[in-house]
Amino acid sequence: MERAKMVRAGFMNPQRIILMVIVIVMVVIGYLQMHYFAPGGGSINKSEVERLKEHIDGLERRNEELQEMHETLKKEVQVTQTNHLQVNNGDDKQTAETLQKENLNLEARLIDLEKALQDRTRELQVAQDAAKNGNVQGPMDREEKNPHKYPFLDPNVNTTVATRYDSLMLLAHSFNRYGAVRNKDKFQLAPDFMPIVIRVYNKHEYFRYVLENYKKSTNINQTMIVVSHDGLFPEMFKLVESIDFCQVKQLIHPYSGHILTNRFPGPDAIMPEGNDQYNNHRPWPHVALKHHFWWHMNYVWDDMFKGHNGDMIFMEEDHVPTWDFYLTAKALAKIRDKDCGDKCWNAKLHQHGHSGGHDVHSAYINYDTGNVGLIIDRPRWEMLRRAGHEFCVFDDYNWDWTIGHLEARGLLPHLSVTPSVPRAEHVGKCGTHAGSNVCEISAEEKKHFEETNRDLISKNGGDWREYKYDPNPQGANAGDHKGWGGWGHPWDHIHCMNQILVKDEEADGGKTKAQTNPKT
Repeated sequence: MERAKMVRAGFMNPQRIILMVIVIVMVVIGYLQMHYFAPGGGSINKSEVERLKEHIDGLERRNEELQEMHETLKKEVQVTQTNHLQVNNGDDKQTAETLQKENLNLEARLIDLEKALQDRTRELQVAQDAAKNGNVQGPMDREEKNPHKYPFLDPNVNTTVATRYDSLMLLAHSFNRYGAVRNKDKFQLAPDFMPIVIRVYNKHEYFRYVLENYKKSTNINQTMIVVSHDGLFPEMFKLVESIDFCQVKQLIHPYSGHILTNRFPGPDAIMPEGNDQYNNHRPWPHVALKHHFWWHMNYVWDDMFKGHNGDMIFMEEDHVPTWDFYLTAKALAKIRDKDCGDKCWNAKLHQHGHSGGHDVHSAYINYDTGNVGLIIDRPRWEMLRRAGHEFCVFDDYNWDWTIGHLEARGLLPHLSVTPSVPRAEHVGKCGTHAGSNVCEISAEEKKHFEETNRDLISKNGGDWREYKYDPNPQGANAGDHKGWGGWGHPWDHIHCMNQILVKDEEADGGKTKAQTNPKT
């Protein structure tokens, strides 16, 4: 027994693990070099011809998709122009101005799409010429000579020619597919468990404190935490590996701009013009937020937990849960279904800016989806997935504001159930919308969370057998909005739609016709 422990300890030595990872990377790179970067002369062998034909087929399919999007936008422009003329002949000047602005936005998107179509057509012509003339100087060689001037290749399309820069992406796919669920031998999932899915970047100080609070939560040992990483940051992986209070599974966003830095969607990708509605250039760190959210939603629902029909809880690395958040989440899901029904798309653990009182067993409904502790089940996820086209083309890099737009458009129910006393809170003052780069939790914040937990424990906050429910929506119904921008580039739209794993024929009139996600 002792010898077995020593063997296991030696195997799990960090240096040995790093060495194993390096060997795997070298093997993968060697495979890619052997199969994709073998030096060629003036002729192409049979396997190279087949790969080139596959590449051309992929380009042709993508051309068809772009042309469909182009025709759809042209029709939308025509409709808005007609409406504008009709209204302009009347007395409603404000409506006429609104329609004129909408028309200009559509025309700008149309121009961007035409540019993307031209770029793809040129790339297709190069590939066809290479196949015709027996010239090996195809996209593989262009990539090798100048990796920073590589044409657009959506990394989610199976026909994309792999390069040495994609080795981490391929490893991420394998990691997601075959990575073990930690602590599976120590804890058993409850029959009605709610997976807790946490998106993380690199706020390790916040995440450390957040995990400390998860460990104190009631019934946390009956569920699984899934951590989705946007980037490869060792400190974040170490923190996840320290979890010893429940089952845990790690995912890596394989198309993260923090991994694919030299190409789309990363910061060094050379892309045609594609500004947003405010004429701003593409802000890739902000764009990454929406890409990560959409990828991980599709992956956990339609791949990892495709047999799970109940609810999931969606959190972030700086969302601090209370002692009874898990019990409250399960109670809120039942209240949502029983008391709000089809009028509510989700429940959530916190509503910024609104308060329903101080009763720990009271819930109310409001208009705002929010982004802290989102709780939805499979039917509600399928509603969002069916609205995937509008989610992917709406010019706003914020996923939560985009969902608000879908609600305002009637594509999702527009109400949400919230506890009067929040069961999770956003911590800290650093991040995308904050003015500080110092990601540390203050003593005042820690004191506040400790006092909140003491109050909830004293009032048995997790026991929701009796509760109060206010059916009157609180807060203002903000209605639709034109978006905060940052999401105007057609490449982001296309890649976003490519993440949809399940293709509903009726979804948006069949607009979501993208390639499916590769398994590895």
